[in-house]
Amino acid sequence: MVAGGGALHLWRLERELDGLWADPPEWCVPGADATEDRLRWQVVVVGPEGSPYDGGVFTVRVEFPRDYPFKAPKVTFATKVYHPNVDPRTGLVCLDFLTDKNLWTSVWTVDKILLVVVSLLHEPVMDGGAINREAAYLYKRKRLVYEEIARAKTREHASAASPEESSSSSEKKERRPSSRGVSQLCRRLMRRVASLRSSGISACWVPASRLLSADKISAMLDAGAWTHR
Repeated sequence: MVAGGGALHLWRLERELDGLWADPPEWCVPGADATEDRLRWQVVVVGPEGSPYDGGVFTVRVEFPRDYPFKAPKVTFATKVYHPNVDPRTGLVCLDFLTDKNLWTSVWTVDKILLVVVSLLHEPVMDGGAINREAAYLYKRKRLVYEEIARAKTREHASAASPEESSSSSEKKERRPSSRGVSQLCRRLMRRVASLRSSGISACWVPASRLLSADKISAMLDAGAWTHR
């Protein structure tokens, strides 16, 4: 047993970082090694196929509070992205479970959060989570205009920087499942967390041995192990 809140958050962060390097979620590649500062991570997210962000390479930063996992990390796009749920000034990902302390639960782990980030690139969350009003309006009212702008911004700010990165992205595309499948998976995860909260189950922290990979979560959902009631 790890004693003390500080030791607990470092222990969990180390285990999650090890898991991220060993088995990153689809479309995600760990960035700079967080050996100097465990509270600040960098991840590269590849734009999902079939979305206006397809072909883009986005740097995403995850900053953890010292009392993680009891408080949510701050997730920001360091690469400029035109998106309803991303603050156009700061790059902050604005979703209720990340920005509202009353909706955060430590059931969320980094791999699940990254799955949601990838899902957003395919399908924005429009139920009160839109911070970029212009992008939200165009997404709802003039979808083709929105997609044209998002593609143009992706080409301008998120193009692969080198042939090697392009090759790596191409290899990743060959093995990844459909974007819509990940979007559906993320919605089911979010419903599951809401179900746990409404049933009165309080998840204060999850032992590292029980942290699940994205593949394991998907397999459990497909097998009906987590059924939303």
